[in-house]
Amino acid sequence: MPELIHYFDANTTGRDFVVGDIHGCFYMLDALLERLDFDRARDRLFSVGDLIDRGPDSERAAEFIDAPWFHAIRGNHEQMLLDAVDAGGQARALWHMNGGDWFEALDLPAADALTARIRTLPLAASVESIDGKAAALVHANVVADSWAGTRASLAHEPDDPGQLSTLLWDRTRAHALERALASGVANGIAVEGVDVIYFGHTPMCEATSCANTRWLDTGAFMGWSLSIAELGLGGEVWSLSGDLEECRRGWRRV
Repeated sequence: MPELIHYFDANTTGRDFVVGDIHGCFYMLDALLERLDFDRARDRLFSVGDLIDRGPDSERAAEFIDAPWFHAIRGNHEQMLLDAVDAGGQARALWHMNGGDWFEALDLPAADALTARIRTLPLAASVESIDGKAAALVHANVVADSWAGTRASLAHEPDDPGQLSTLLWDRTRAHALERALASGVANGIAVEGVDVIYFGHTPMCEATSCANTRWLDTGAFMGWSLSIAELGLGGEVWSLSGDLEECRRGWRRV
């Protein structure tokens, strides 16, 4: 079984960034990294998952997973691929309904190689920053409403299906954030036990900062934008439009 949480020491030679859900829109990622003068020899890019499905170039996920500067966690779309390959039937039909048709065009060696790479992706990640702060990445939501609870649960109950559902599919915290955006009152959003935590999964019209949470799925596959943030509690964010013409800077804050 692969490690369920990957831990990363501070990057003492370059910068760290976090990217939202790519969904096969790697052309947007290429363009945004160029705008940020991303240095592949020194900088690192972390991903909150959902590298694949719905966009034009999902097969390029293998290229990025193999890159030594790129570190992704698993999203629900990666899990759907694994479920489809392992179980077939209804799992494969569900995945195709959610953008998995591209996989059928791959030859068998390429499909097997990509599947093997995706199996190595953890369910969460922890990253230290040079100022001693701790950052975490989870695709959808934390377990037991805290980062410590998530770590403990993954250590003691790694095969719990309810836990997997929370990490990869749950939108409870995202819906609470949407209510906070409407009311201006941010209750129940912060995550205990970590300085800053990054989520994807639920598309937001803008990259959003609330308490110690950061929300980076900005609908790349829908033609909205792809967002990349500097890792860290005070990190900036950039969001590039689908036509690659507009690059907005800054968070929507609650």
